[in-house]
Amino acid sequence: MKFGTIGHLIDEKTIDLIPKNWVNEKYIVSPEMDIKGTKGHLIVLKKTAKEVMNLPKEEIRQIILDAAIYAQNEYRIDLIQLGALTTSVTSGGNWLINQPEYKGYITHGDSYTAAVTCQAVNKILEIKKEKSMDLSLAIVGAYGIIGEAISKKLASLFKKTILIGPKIEKLYDLTNKINGNYEISTDLRTNNADAIITATNHPAALLDSQNLKKNAIVIDVSQPPNLSMEICINRPDVIRVDGGIVNFPADYPIPGLPKGKILACIAELIMQALEDENKNHINSINLKHLNKTEKWAKKHGFELKELTNFGFTI
Repeated sequence: MKFGTIGHLIDEKTIDLIPKNWVNEKYIVSPEMDIKGTKGHLIVLKKTAKEVMNLPKEEIRQIILDAAIYAQNEYRIDLIQLGALTTSVTSGGNWLINQPEYKGYITHGDSYTAAVTCQAVNKILEIKKEKSMDLSLAIVGAYGIIGEAISKKLASLFKKTILIGPKIEKLYDLTNKINGNYEISTDLRTNNADAIITATNHPAALLDSQNLKKNAIVIDVSQPPNLSMEICINRPDVIRVDGGIVNFPADYPIPGLPKGKILACIAELIMQALEDENKNHINSINLKHLNKTEKWAKKHGFELKELTNFGFTI
């Protein structure tokens, strides 16, 4: 099974991080990667996060479909991972899988991302010698694909959890799927939370200093990040943790990431190809599959080791 990811630029400056030989007329395509005999490419749209979210839905979906067909026809890719906001604009991948021109399998890779995020929460609490049941947690983007899985796994472990999202009816739906002491809010009510997880499709930094209590912990899963480096510099009491980044057991530098690191969503893509699993993993996360990705990770050497903030070890 041959793998490929379809991503996009974070912003206009991102292309400066990409080797010139990756850039062709239509796409940014990595040289072929070979992971234990399983091969694939990273394919990046020449669109920024803002463009992905702001273009008419029909237009950006067609651009993503064209890229999937290009991957299929030019590189014989069997399994595509929808990276970052390409998942959001294709309804969790559901739209793309229903397009007859694309014949392969699709994953959003968010199952392992959610698993790694929960691991990061546990690890930072261990470092700080804090117990979750003494703390309040805010999950921003709580009913999204990643947020929903995190809410299911973590809400019952904290003293109180604030589930945050813009649509009240979706928040109410989420409460039918979780346990624990929780509140729901359509406002960005994070200023009293001890720990915050961001898992949104917001195309820019979302949290500001006033959203953060003293000594807050932020596990920032979102791509682009929801907490800027500027805030981290100005608020040294705040601990920000890169969410969804793991060690990469192969010598393939990923632009924008420290050497030896890879996004967990791409790791899941590669692991599924290594396992030769001919399935789609789209829409809501199946927790059984999430647990399986953690077993894959141990088997293939994708692990959350040291925690980082914008690539720097915490």
